Amino acid sequence: MPGTCGELVQGTLDGVPCLVSCPIDLFAEVSVVARPGTGLVLAPPSMSKTHRAVSLAMESLGCTGADVHIHRHHALPEGKGYASSSADILAALFALSRLLGSPLSPEEATRLALAVEPTDSIAWEGLALLAHRDGQLMQPLGPPPELAVLVLDWGGFVDTLAFNSADCTGTLARLAPLHKEAFATLQAGIASADPVLVGQAATQSALAHQAILYKPQLESVLQLAKRAGALGVCVAHSGTLIGVLLHPEGAQEALPYLLSRLPGRPAHRLCRVIGGGPRWPQEVP
Repeated sequence: MPGTCGELVQGTLDGVPCLVSCPIDLFAEVSVVARPGTGLVLAPPSMSKTHRAVSLAMESLGCTGADVHIHRHHALPEGKGYASSSADILAALFALSRLLGSPLSPEEATRLALAVEPTDSIAWEGLALLAHRDGQLMQPLGPPPELAVLVLDWGGFVDTLAFNSADCTGTLARLAPLHKEAFATLQAGIASADPVLVGQAATQSALAHQAILYKPQLESVLQLAKRAGALGVCVAHSGTLIGVLLHPEGAQEALPYLLSRLPGRPAHRLCRVIGGGPRWPQEVP
């Protein structure tokens, strides 16, 4: 399952917390195999959230006594905004359903994940709008336009459980008009395959979110991004990541300019924005 560089847009729509994740070509990799006599085994055993989601899936499929071994081969960094938990959970759920011959829809897989914790909108093949706390809104939006993203991280971690339990009701209400505009701009950009509109929407959402989870480097990154001809910025709304959205054909040329002028020495990687959904071994680049 792909990870994310945070979200393109996150906020509220008509009072409902929603997001559109920014999937990238960085993957969590999980295998699920039948091992008679073992019961349900996860490796590493610290994958407690995945264990809960898989147990719920087995109950719903009527196979609570199945003997399966779930092994995570590649993990995404935690507490950053890469959607590490969501990617682990959804990878395991889709692999389990394929093993058992009971395919899950993106909606079904997301509901199982939501029974464990708020989740990211990466279960769909393209981009999707998701009420990430309760799933009352699930709307596929279509494939992303061609975009590269320079993923930046100055370190630190965000406790997502603590973040999701914080009461930001007043701030979210104040930001609601900005969020509504950003979601509308993003949807127009996806529908028309216009990366400029997508960049505008992501930047508006990132700046609005400074009132909730402040990123001290964001303003500097945005000014540099503009001078480098970037399309905008995105952020991990409950993580540490900042992304610079770029035209793919100009990304490599912009890289030296950006990296030589960024404040501090952030960890960085250049990725592609891709659609969500599971990849099977023959499909992973």
